Amino acid sequence: MKYGTLIRLAEPKDAEPKMRQLRECGLDCCQLVYKPEKYEAEDAEIIKEASLKTGVEISAQFCGFRDQYATWNTKSGFLTNGINSPLFAESRLAYLLSAIPFIKKLGITDMIIHAGFIPNNPFDDSYGRMLSAMTMLCGHLKNNGLNLLLETGTDSPISMLRLIEEVGTSNIYVNLDTGNLIMYGYGNPVDALHTYGRLVRNTHFKDGLPPTVPGALGKETEIGSGNVDFKKVISILKSLGYDRYITIERELSGGNQSDEIIRALSYIRDIWDNG
Repeated sequence: MKYGTLIRLAEPKDAEPKMRQLRECGLDCCQLVYKPEKYEAEDAEIIKEASLKTGVEISAQFCGFRDQYATWNTKSGFLTNGINSPLFAESRLAYLLSAIPFIKKLGITDMIIHAGFIPNNPFDDSYGRMLSAMTMLCGHLKNNGLNLLLETGTDSPISMLRLIEEVGTSNIYVNLDTGNLIMYGYGNPVDALHTYGRLVRNTHFKDGLPPTVPGALGKETEIGSGNVDFKKVISILKSLGYDRYITIERELSGGNQSDEIIRALSYIRDIWDNG
């Protein structure tokens, strides 16, 4: 098992010092979050070299969107988030497609995205937009030997499984975010693993509480102090033969975040090794 976190980059030159800091926390892999105005091959080379120098494996590129219009709630987010947004879908899909050569240059195989809200109603216009955009994106990724991983949380687990099966390109998987599933109020990671556990290819180990105000997300908490049952999550992952990445979702900059990562690493590793 490899343990890591997310590394957000403003510039490629930031990669090496951030990766060295990650190593100091006892971690050996990361999901890269890098959203430049334009993806450039030379930037991928700089980041890849930092990975080789520090021994930090890049497990995936988490591709956000260049615009700042997404709203992380369960009200206006239905119109503003993801690649099925009626307002911003076209530019976002183009941005994701432009990242494909960059990901290949990094020497990795996995793109992760927040796809947007997947409707429970398969006849909803929003679902049609999602299915069309996802099929196009997965087709381009497959032609380049790459995979797409869907971040969990904004939808019910069974709706995500339906979308994956209907896209049907065999290169679409799940990035299991344990906290999001609870914080959005549409599921929990224990039950979700029974639905799509075999498709989990990467993770965000995060903790949180259910929402109590309509339209708002539940509160994120330090790992071990929220409602995620990590013992059951890990037990199911182990029964499924999962042996890839545990990605602790904490930022490596400022405050006590490094301390939180170290505590989370110890907490999760103890359950994985001894649970």
